[in-house]
Amino acid sequence: MRVYFNRRIIRAPWGGGAHFMSAMVDFLKDAGHEIVDDLVPNIDLIFLMDPRHEAGGTTLTEVLAYRHMYPKTKILHRVNECDARKGTSDVDGPLLLAMEVADRVVFISDWLRWYFEKLGFSRPADVVYNGCNTDWFYPAERGPLSLTDPVKIVTHHWSDNYMKGFDIYNDIDRLAANDWSIDFTYIGRYNKGYNPQSTRVIAPLYGPELGDELRRHDIYVTASRCEPCGMHHIEAAACGLPVLYHRDGGAIPDMCRHHGLEFHDIPTLLEGLHRIRESLGMYRSMINHNFLDIKRCCEQYHQIMRAMLV
Repeated sequence: MRVYFNRRIIRAPWGGGAHFMSAMVDFLKDAGHEIVDDLVPNIDLIFLMDPRHEAGGTTLTEVLAYRHMYPKTKILHRVNECDARKGTSDVDGPLLLAMEVADRVVFISDWLRWYFEKLGFSRPADVVYNGCNTDWFYPAERGPLSLTDPVKIVTHHWSDNYMKGFDIYNDIDRLAANDWSIDFTYIGRYNKGYNPQSTRVIAPLYGPELGDELRRHDIYVTASRCEPCGMHHIEAAACGLPVLYHRDGGAIPDMCRHHGLEFHDIPTLLEGLHRIRESLGMYRSMINHNFLDIKRCCEQYHQIMRAMLV
């Protein structure tokens, strides 16, 4: 199978789409498929990561022009964005257009599929949830938490967009300043509208370094809203951290409800933090590490791609 991805590979601290694409390219190469860097003749399948002109790479217009020359070429559109995620207004339209012309559509969560169905999308589609590299993100052996030490909570985001939950992170920062029992770490780009005083802020990390840092903590918190799926909470859970997640987290509640607890404000967050702290081993044991593995994710796409070419 000769495959072309319409975005460049990025192996650095970046968004979830970049992590998925690098893993998918490696998976396909290991399976004996050919990955091409340009729109060379006779491509079997074009993997459409993002059809928007402003996103860089090969646009939907260029992809359709190529398919006009090579009608046997199939287009697989992986949908991983929406306007609700960052409060924008120019994302949904181009994605809906690409969905209509693609040979097959894959959403990264049921929540995202339902989101676009409300906007009028009505074609059959697949849902494949994200996974992470479990060679980097894996649990460490640990016992119960000491009641005399602060609980170490952590979050991480590549994006500094407000919708990632900085209102809640700012509240946690103020809380930790006056509560010895909470130690809060933020990994990534911090929103410039806030000036954290008690939060330990670490520059964006990638790969094994990120996994090592996550494993130094006890419980993960994500206040992100309207996430199409997200990677941060998957990487954290794969490291053995139960997750406190915002009830308006989009697809995050579907991924985390079996190994975490929901909150909607600081009082409910503190209640959940106490419950998980008291039963940390139980919540850790409920994490489904096989489902979180990127190999599961890539194999599902591989099966879809092969079926498209039959």
